[in-house]
Amino acid sequence: MSAVAILGYWIHHPSGIPNGGSWLGYTYGTVGFALIGWLAWFGIRRRRYGGQGPLEGWLSAHVYLGLALIVVATLHTGFRFHWNLHTLAFVLMTLVILSGIFGAYVFLRYPALMTANRSGATLKSMSAELAGLDQQCRDLALNFDDETAALVIKATEDFGGKFTWAEGLFGRAVNPLEGATGQAITRLRDEVGGPVGGPGNFLPAEVLPLVQALTKRATIIVKMRRDWRYRARLLLWRAIHVPLTIALVVALTIHVIAVFYYR
Repeated sequence: MSAVAILGYWIHHPSGIPNGGSWLGYTYGTVGFALIGWLAWFGIRRRRYGGQGPLEGWLSAHVYLGLALIVVATLHTGFRFHWNLHTLAFVLMTLVILSGIFGAYVFLRYPALMTANRSGATLKSMSAELAGLDQQCRDLALNFDDETAALVIKATEDFGGKFTWAEGLFGRAVNPLEGATGQAITRLRDEVGGPVGGPGNFLPAEVLPLVQALTKRATIIVKMRRDWRYRARLLLWRAIHVPLTIALVVALTIHVIAVFYYR
């Protein structure tokens, strides 16, 4: 499609400079309008379940026709751009295509990373394991002094703070070992091998299970927050792509009406 469009533009010699008002310009405009309509319709169709069969072929066409659209639409303009509604529609179309390219990259990269990060688990199973470790840590903390037990309980309430968009989009990873969990582990290590009768008179075998449970808990927290970051990036492109597509359809409709009204 791109090759045919370029060839047609090359051999066409309108009276005056190339523009969207020539017969070839109208042809490219009609093809571009149809492509945008079909590409936008795919977003609706993919959300309809039952009886429609696999959508891999439709998705492939969505990607490649979307890339071809930028060639057809550019040739439709005749490379003439001004500060008007017509250029706005072209800019919105370009942004939609660029966000679609970003979306293709996101879906090629992050689902695989999510699978590797989860190691066969799910968010639900990780949450259940985390709840079990919290209870285990609280039970083991009863064997220690009040100050140590309080630190352990505080550690079981530490999830790395509130998950923010800054972390989701820019990857500012949270390390639980730098907060309450790290303080509890440091305190437990100090409890090993103290003077007889003192606050640190605990054998390594008594401290190790609790340290291991806290460390495993921190590992799960890191995995869950990493999974949230991947999911946030999967949602980001859609939060950009869909509103831009709606804006494009509105601007394109006004563009077509204006063209035929003022022709």
